[in-house]
Amino acid sequence: MSLRILDANLNRAREGLRTCEEFARLVLNDARAAESAKSVRRTLAQVSDLLGLERLLSARNVAADPGLRPDADDVTRGSAADIARAAIKRAQEALRVIEEFSQLESPQAAALAAKARYGAYEAEQQLFVAAPRRAVLHSSAVMVLVTRKLCKLPWQKVLQELLAAGACLFQLREKDASAREFAEFAHAFIELAPGACVIINDRADIAALCGAGVHVGQDDLDPQSAREVAGPCAIVGVSTHNVTEALRAQQAGADYIGLGAMFETATKEVQSVAGPAMIGPVQSGVQLPVFAIGGITPENVGQVRQAGGGRVAVSGALLSADQPGAAYAALIKALPGSEGA
Repeated sequence: MSLRILDANLNRAREGLRTCEEFARLVLNDARAAESAKSVRRTLAQVSDLLGLERLLSARNVAADPGLRPDADDVTRGSAADIARAAIKRAQEALRVIEEFSQLESPQAAALAAKARYGAYEAEQQLFVAAPRRAVLHSSAVMVLVTRKLCKLPWQKVLQELLAAGACLFQLREKDASAREFAEFAHAFIELAPGACVIINDRADIAALCGAGVHVGQDDLDPQSAREVAGPCAIVGVSTHNVTEALRAQQAGADYIGLGAMFETATKEVQSVAGPAMIGPVQSGVQLPVFAIGGITPENVGQVRQAGGGRVAVSGALLSADQPGAAYAALIKALPGSEGA
């Protein structure tokens, strides 16, 4: 009887996981989320091997199953995401059943089933938290770098105008604030920007508290350590100045890189001015989003575009503007792929 239960739930878990994998691969176009579901399926295959495929198939009796539903379930799904959410929950439930009943057949299989169950929990995070954040990152041409003291208007008003203009990717930089002040500001900012992707500069601990991403410099935590602190769903960015640093950031698991400085800037002290000429070599060497940073304005962003850059990170030109939304729109218009560009 236990083998029959195991066979049914192995099928249920595999089907649910494959549904999630296809959702991640073909709807979200997110390789990391797809791999998270696929990895659980691989572990499940090991469980099946330990239990014995022939034994499982021999125990199968579809015709005598009192829960058999030969017709499609009377369930309405409103979206592809609804389908995937239901699928991952089915897989998790089935994995728990597999874990319990495998104890009667193979303790080793039960241990692997537990590993697969926890892997399915992580896959759910990747599908419905991390992947949407990465989608915002990849679709954004402008990252807004926010420091409150640089805002000409109250920061809430600046944020309101930027959101209305279509901004959805922000990095919060508060070098002079205490940890408590920074955390309070980050919480307030995120509350006012639902659906936006928010990244915390330097402070992985504050990112973890707020459920945000984190951006690190060359002398800060490495990307892997930063993600361990901020959480598995955190977007992690790295400041770079040349091809070598960009490649190292990619190999270390960064989600994006900031490349600069493009121009002289009064916003922060820069290590070096790489200039727009560095954009081409870096973009040719990495497969990550590259955000040109440093002194970028609506007036000089054309130089970034001419050098092949399609993404920029901007602070002063937006925060100090009389109309931040209009300044944001001007930047977007000047970048590749924008209307009128």
